[in-house]
Amino acid sequence: MAGAAFPVKSRYGWPYIAHTPNRREGNAAIETIKNGLIMCRSRTQDLLVVSDIHGFPETFVEPLDAGGIRHRGLQLASLSGRPDLSGDNLHDHLFNKGGLQQAFRGLLELDGRMCVGIGFSAGGTALWNAVKEGLELKALICVSSTRLRLETSPLNIPTMVLWGEADPYRPTESWNNTLPSYWKAYAGKQHDFYRIDAVTANSPLRTDIAAFIESLFP
Repeated sequence: MAGAAFPVKSRYGWPYIAHTPNRREGNAAIETIKNGLIMCRSRTQDLLVVSDIHGFPETFVEPLDAGGIRHRGLQLASLSGRPDLSGDNLHDHLFNKGGLQQAFRGLLELDGRMCVGIGFSAGGTALWNAVKEGLELKALICVSSTRLRLETSPLNIPTMVLWGEADPYRPTESWNNTLPSYWKAYAGKQHDFYRIDAVTANSPLRTDIAAFIESLFP
């Protein structure tokens, strides 16, 4: 099932290679990334990527056509102040012990005014909340960020949400038609489908994300 349409200018693969800070850096990684994101002030096609609770993505295959796009990757565990956690333990820290709030406070320290944010699962939830609190992004893409079903108001930037159609926790069609600018559900796909599709050349997920990003920069 597809949501709202957006212009498609090309069909190349995922347009960046994510950089992963060393988890042992902890919160110090935020400072490194903060300094690096100063580049977003002068360029219009920079990407800010936030991982899921399992640390995905760590690396991406070489893009088929990067088109000069640059990127910066953040580990959600480091943003939340617990770089030693992952999986269910990190999920508990995020949603039961205030870790999500610490993560989006860390994101608020970044200068992302001309960046496109991409968040996977809980990483997308952290980015959405950071934008609500004042993080300036050019646009936001959330992949399998099912906690967004609890949100009640759209953001003031272009947003794209992508779901596995077989994910039981994805928002309703009514939510999809109201809050995000664009959305799509992939038939037969489960919650974590992106862990394969995001690194598979010419997958529908990669193609749709690339097309959305290109539509922002005519």
